[in-house]
Amino acid sequence: MAKRKKRKQDSDYDGAWKETLRRYLRDLLRRYFPPIHAAIDWSVEPKWCDKELSQVVGKAKRRNQPVDVLVRGRLLSGSEQWILLHAEIQSSPEAGFERRVARYHSGLFWTYDQRVVTLVVLADLREDWRPGEDLFQVADFESRLRFPTCKLIDRLETDWRDDHALPVQVARAQIEALRTAGDPEGRYRAKWRLVRRLYDLGYNAEELREIFRLIDWMMHLTEPLSQRFEQELRELEETLNMPYVTSVERIAEARGEARGGVSLLLRLLGKVCGRLPEDVADRIRSLPFPQIEALGEALLSFQSLSDLQNWLDLNEGSAD
Repeated sequence: MAKRKKRKQDSDYDGAWKETLRRYLRDLLRRYFPPIHAAIDWSVEPKWCDKELSQVVGKAKRRNQPVDVLVRGRLLSGSEQWILLHAEIQSSPEAGFERRVARYHSGLFWTYDQRVVTLVVLADLREDWRPGEDLFQVADFESRLRFPTCKLIDRLETDWRDDHALPVQVARAQIEALRTAGDPEGRYRAKWRLVRRLYDLGYNAEELREIFRLIDWMMHLTEPLSQRFEQELRELEETLNMPYVTSVERIAEARGEARGGVSLLLRLLGKVCGRLPEDVADRIRSLPFPQIEALGEALLSFQSLSDLQNWLDLNEGSAD
């Protein structure tokens, strides 16, 4: 039996958000930015623009790790529209945030001559931090960028109080993860409350497993607490006769899928980009499974090692 790797309380917020944005874009926009959702023609499949985004923001120096995705869709008016979704996950103030958003926005415009709709998700705990505009004025000259924001702690206390859609559950997990960073027992209790509640909300097995997977990804526990959690989850499912997750086997299997495909992916990347430096290969091996999948999808767009490195700079997650 393989020895289990020691697990710290490290959470991949970036990976969970990228997965949610990519797989549940329509439902997320419906909850987070209703007017934008209503303007999109959803009969036309949106296209992801990873390479275009990496050219603009892939090498930016950032103290806090944001999550950025760029998608090209069609509006009900018939025109094409680029949408930049930016999720800001912070636990401390950052000066110049509005300017950074404006720089990304303007960079996409000047690089690709495309008007971009920029949306910002504020996944932080500071009630008094509400950026929404970058403004520059000198005499009668004025440059202004206003961007819609979705402040998670506000929405969870108001119109999302009784909303249990997957994007809202991800928001709950994010806020609880931030509140319990550095408090393993507190995180255990918060995670248990969230997961226990799922079994009372009428989800089918597939829905519950998907929501649980994202919560588990975002709210890692220390190894002893993880084992305790999995045991209590087993007992709960046996009591309810609902073997939906019983996550020791299921989650271990999901976590192992990435490792199984990495070797093949590294070989393919070597053929496309040339011999990979060992530090680049190590970065790829450390990616979570959904980002391994995303990298495989982006592989054919790479023309050089620098394209791969830009993609990694943009997409690899950070731990809390």
